[in-house]
Amino acid sequence: MEIKEQLKESEVTQTSEMLKGFGYVINEVMARRKPIEEVDSIIDAVEELLKGGQLNTFDRLMSYYVLGQACNTKKCFTQAPSQAMYNHPLMMNEIFCYRMTLRIADDVRHKKLWALYNTVRGCEYQTYVHLGNVYDHLGRHQEALHSYFKAGLLMPDDYMWQFNLGFSYGGMFGYYENRVQPFVVAKAKDLLKQFLNKPETTQSVRDMYRRISGLKTPAKLDEKNVDYGTSEEDEYNMWVNENYLRLNGYNEINPASLYAQDDSLYFDFLYTAKGAENESYRMMSLLNEIKQEYVSARFMLYSYFKESGKVHFSDKKVQLADMLDYSNYSYHVELAKAAFRSLYSLLDKIAFSLNGYLGLGINGKEVSFKGLWYSDKKSRNIRAEIVNYSTVISLAGLLFIRNDIYGGNEYYLQAEETKNLQKVRNAMEHRAIQIVDDGQMEDNEAVLIISRGEFEEVAMNLIATVREAIFCFVNAVKHIEYDKTTGAKKQGIVMESMVGSVMDEEKV
Repeated sequence: MEIKEQLKESEVTQTSEMLKGFGYVINEVMARRKPIEEVDSIIDAVEELLKGGQLNTFDRLMSYYVLGQACNTKKCFTQAPSQAMYNHPLMMNEIFCYRMTLRIADDVRHKKLWALYNTVRGCEYQTYVHLGNVYDHLGRHQEALHSYFKAGLLMPDDYMWQFNLGFSYGGMFGYYENRVQPFVVAKAKDLLKQFLNKPETTQSVRDMYRRISGLKTPAKLDEKNVDYGTSEEDEYNMWVNENYLRLNGYNEINPASLYAQDDSLYFDFLYTAKGAENESYRMMSLLNEIKQEYVSARFMLYSYFKESGKVHFSDKKVQLADMLDYSNYSYHVELAKAAFRSLYSLLDKIAFSLNGYLGLGINGKEVSFKGLWYSDKKSRNIRAEIVNYSTVISLAGLLFIRNDIYGGNEYYLQAEETKNLQKVRNAMEHRAIQIVDDGQMEDNEAVLIISRGEFEEVAMNLIATVREAIFCFVNAVKHIEYDKTTGAKKQGIVMESMVGSVMDEEKV
């Protein structure tokens, strides 16, 4: 890009000054020194600016960031923190704006707009923190933690990401296993207490610290880390944990911990109504299948990454026409494609489980993760049976994962990481997919051409997305069961469905 054009795209304009003023007003509203109605005026004004399409890169960046902040502020004033926001327009628009901010930041680097680099870094930092808060509110705890970690990489010493991370640990420690809850609470305390006397620390943070301060925690965080060896099993386990693919919530907090080395995610218990014991066992059986298919697909992907590039004996003497298109044909590629299909199918299995558990009454053959949520596909009306779970935030998180894969509406922007999942899956199932060594993705009616690198990136994003969906599914059931049990205890005896564990030597 020429210097003259760079200066134009980076120029501070009258619009820039106006957006700066909007940011000041939003901060005043958050501090309750100005009325919330002023935020509505800002939302209208910024949306009009963006519709005009005449903004330079700097003003577009700041417009989306300010609009995201305005939506967040209005949400905080109008929605209870415990409320599950099923496709709420404010939440959808907020996510849209933050993701657009990150896209423009990437574009700034692509165009090498040097004058905006410092501004972009600050915007990205704050955007990741805000996205972490959004994901946390949606019960997408794994995605929230990764957003905070990304913010921490940009500005390691800043307070903002640290106390928000501590707030998340403190608010969600109950979703972790009993054996690690003391460690999670201890980390929350350590992160929060250093900011208690700072003027910028909100009252909600102080209240959170007060709630967890009385909980017992180890005097010293002396949890043991695993010492990986060089065996194939150790190499696999290290790959799983370093890529945050373990079905274990503690994987994000300390991937090397001995507590994070098993796929231990499960229901704490299932409330059993008299005469309906089979329903509980059915849910346990379905989760067994979901977990086993996930870990098997995970190992398939690992095998592909480890062995791809080597000739497999099963491919020898298989005659294939050389079309001079550099397409990759091999057992290892088919292994990765099989893992992709298996992982995708797990989303529908989660939907099938929820259909029965929530009593949605959808015909079993018609259940899908895409269509589970709506009573009317055209109007996008969410089923009343789902909306009735007004505080089960992880259920809303599952709906937003659905939006990331299949698209939401005009207020929602799919994540960069997931927008190609559906395209690859459809080509794999209904047409043809051609994996080549290099090049840009090219889609035509007959075949989807994708580079090996991009296919591998999509596959890793898929397994991360499915892992998070499994967490949201289990956490939603845990929340619902806790509420059921609390109500049932007031009436008398509560029977819990307890079963033993299958021994490893029996898995043949």
